[in-house]
Amino acid sequence: MRWMTTRRPWRPAGLALALCALAVGCDDSEQPAESAGAGCVSDLEFFQQQVSLPVLEADCVNCHNPQGIANQSMLVLASAGETDYLRRNFEVLREVAAFERDGVNLLRGMPTNQIPHGGGQRFKVGSDTDKAFQELIRRFDAPVVCEASSEGSGLLAKVELVDLPGTLRKAKLQLIGELPTVEELEQVSSGGAAALEALLTGYMQEDAFYETLKRWWNDDLLTDKYARGDEATNLLDSDDFPRRHYYRDLPDDTEAGQLARRWSNLSVAREPLELIAHVVRSERPFSEVLTADYMLLNPFSAQVYGLDTAAFDDPLNPMEFKALKVDGVPHAGVLTSPMFLNRYPTTPTNRNRHRARTVYRLFLATDILQKADRPVDPTQIRDHNPTMNNPQCTVCHASMDPVAGAFQNWDDRGRYRLPEEGWFSDMRPPGFEADMPPDDWGRSLQWLAGQIAADERFALSAVYAVYTGLVGRRPLTNPQDQSDPRFEAKLAFYNEEQAFLRTLVDAFQAGGQNLKVIIPLVIESPFYRALNAPGLSEDEAVVLAPLGTARLLTPEELSAKLVATLGRPWQARVNDRDQLTHRDEFLFFIGGIDSDQITDRISEPNGIMANIALRMASDMACLVTAEDFNRPLAERHLFPLVEASYRPEDDNGFAVPQAEEAIRANIRYLHQRLLGEVLTPGHPEEDATYELYLQTWRELFAGIRNEQVPTALPGRCRHERDFWSDEALEDDARLRYDPEGTLRAWHAVLTYLLADWRFLYHQ
Repeated sequence: MRWMTTRRPWRPAGLALALCALAVGCDDSEQPAESAGAGCVSDLEFFQQQVSLPVLEADCVNCHNPQGIANQSMLVLASAGETDYLRRNFEVLREVAAFERDGVNLLRGMPTNQIPHGGGQRFKVGSDTDKAFQELIRRFDAPVVCEASSEGSGLLAKVELVDLPGTLRKAKLQLIGELPTVEELEQVSSGGAAALEALLTGYMQEDAFYETLKRWWNDDLLTDKYARGDEATNLLDSDDFPRRHYYRDLPDDTEAGQLARRWSNLSVAREPLELIAHVVRSERPFSEVLTADYMLLNPFSAQVYGLDTAAFDDPLNPMEFKALKVDGVPHAGVLTSPMFLNRYPTTPTNRNRHRARTVYRLFLATDILQKADRPVDPTQIRDHNPTMNNPQCTVCHASMDPVAGAFQNWDDRGRYRLPEEGWFSDMRPPGFEADMPPDDWGRSLQWLAGQIAADERFALSAVYAVYTGLVGRRPLTNPQDQSDPRFEAKLAFYNEEQAFLRTLVDAFQAGGQNLKVIIPLVIESPFYRALNAPGLSEDEAVVLAPLGTARLLTPEELSAKLVATLGRPWQARVNDRDQLTHRDEFLFFIGGIDSDQITDRISEPNGIMANIALRMASDMACLVTAEDFNRPLAERHLFPLVEASYRPEDDNGFAVPQAEEAIRANIRYLHQRLLGEVLTPGHPEEDATYELYLQTWRELFAGIRNEQVPTALPGRCRHERDFWSDEALEDDARLRYDPEGTLRAWHAVLTYLLADWRFLYHQ
C-alpha cells in the first residue's frame, strides 16, 4: 500500500499564549481559542506532564535525537539537558501533528503502529498514553490559555512582594551603588510602576551602571584574569603588534608615561567587557557583541595595537573609546578578542573544542555536556574515530565540533593564522547547524557570529545573563526525579520561571535586542521583589527558597553599599587598599574572584566571613562616627538629628527626655538608611538599639567620671584628616576627644547595625 501524507488544516497553536499565561497574563491583542480559570492546565504544562516526561524523555528520545537512528525523521527531539528543550520539543510535535496519513494523525499513528513505525508499537490504541496524545492534538487545534494575574500564578500568587519604594532602594544600590533620594522615593510612592521604570531608565545612563554590567559579564568571561601587570599585553604576539609594550619606553616623570603604565594593560584586558558596555550604552542590538567588525579601544589600547590615536579628542583620556579595526583581522566581536581566545585556549588534541563549548555556554545558553548521559564508560568506546561514529560521543561532538572548526583560523595564542592544510579531515566540517560555505572559511568566525546571533538561544543567553546578575543565581534546571515528593511543586516553579524568561526573550527581541529593556522587567517581577510567603507548606517553602534576592552581597557590592550609606569605603585613607575588594586583603575570603584560579563566588556564609563582617562593622563604625559628627548638621550621612553633647541622662542619672527623643529619632533614621526598614516610634527594634546605646553610654560615662576610661578617642577613631582629599585638618577642626562618651556609644550602635544580616545581604 502506498501511504500518502497530507497536511491537516489547523489553527496555529498558542504556545506564546500559553507561556504568557504561565507568567504574567496576556494583552488584549492576543485572543486565545479557549480560556479557563482555576485549576486550568496550560498546553505547555499538559505537554510536559502527560507527554514529555513519561513518553518522550523516557522512551522516544533514545532514537529520535540528532544522532539517533531516527535523526532523519520529522520527529527529532532535544534532550532534557538542553536549554529551552521543552518549548522546542513542543514545537516539533506540533509540526508533526499537522500531518495525516489516510486520516490517521501522524503524531499518534506512528507510536501506536497504525502507521508503520521503525521502532514498533510504543503504546496501544486506547491506552492512557494514547488518550494523552489525542488530548495534545486537540490542544494544538484549540489552545487552552489559563488566566493569570500580573503577579504570576500558582506558587507565585502566594508571595508577598517588596513595595515599590523598597524595590527602588534595592535596585538603585545594585545598579549604581547609591541610595534613592527622598524625592525619588516620593515619586515611586505616588507614581507607581511607571515612575519606577522612569527612574531605572535614568540609572541605566550612569557610568556606574556600566561598571556593574561589566562585572556581571566578567563573572562569565573571566577576562579580568589579565588585568594586572603586563599579563594582557604579554599575550599579544610581538611580530603582529611590535608596540605592545610601548609604555615601557615612556619617561616615568611625565603624565603620559604614568597614565600609559596604569591604563595600557588594563584597557587591553578589558576590551571585550568594554565592547559589551558600548553596545548596551548605545542601545544597539546586543548581537553586536559578536558581530562587531571592530574593537573598542581607548588611546592607550589603540597604541598597543599600533593604531593611530589621532581619532581621539584627548589622547590621555582612558574613558574615551573608539570603534577601530586592526588591519588584516576579520573581527567578530568578543569571539576574536585576544583576551577571549587566550582565556579559553586550545591544544593540538583539543582542537578548539574548549572554545566551542564556551561559545555554547556563554552565547547559546547551553551546557553542551548536559546533552549526554554521563559519565561515559571509556571501555565501551571501541569505534574508529568515536567522536564521529559512537552515539555516546556524537551526542555532544556533532554540535560542538563544527563550531570548533569555525575557530580554525585562530591558533592557540589567539593569533589570526590561516591553516596551511585546512581543517582536520577526521572532524566534522566547520559550521553551525549546517556546514559553513567554503567561501566563508577565511572569515569563519564572522560567519559563525552571524549564525549565532540569528539563533533564538542567543537572545535567551542574554536574558539569562541579566537575570543572573540581578537575581544572583542562574535559572533553575528542570527537575528530573519524579520520585521526589516535591517533584510536582518543583516542576510548577520551574515552569513559572521558564515562562517568565520567555516573556523577557519576547520583549528583548521586540525591543530590537536592546538589553536595557530586560532590566526593569526583572526588577518589577516576583523573582526580584519576593519578600515573604506566609502560610506555605513545608514543601512549598523549600520550592520557593530560590525566589527573591536575599543573598550575600559580593565584595564589590558591599564596598559600594558602604560608600552609599557611610560616605566612604573600608579604607583608613583614600590611597590605602580597599579591604573588601583588594586581592591582598579580604577579597577571596568573602566571596570574591580573581578570574583566574578563583572563578566561582561563594554564596553561602561561613565562619571566616562572619568574623570579617564583624571586623568590618567595628572598624567602619570607628572610622566614620567622629568623622560624621565633625560635619555640619545638614551635611551628615549618619547623625543629622543629634549632637555629641546629647546625653540620655544627666549627672544624677535622671533621664533627659528631649535628648532621648532625639537619640531615638536618629536610631530610626539609621535603621532606615542602613537596613532599609522604616520603624515607628516605640518599635521593638528601636527599643533594642536604644537599650544598646544607653547601656554602652552608661558604662563609658561611669568610667570617664572615675578616670578609668580616657576621654581621648583611639587614634584610628579620630577625625584628623579629610578622607577623599587626604589633606590634614586644621588643628582646631580636628575631633579627637569624646568627653561625654556619646561618640563611642554611637560607635557601638553602628557596629550593631553594620553587622546585621540585612546590611550584608542584598535584600
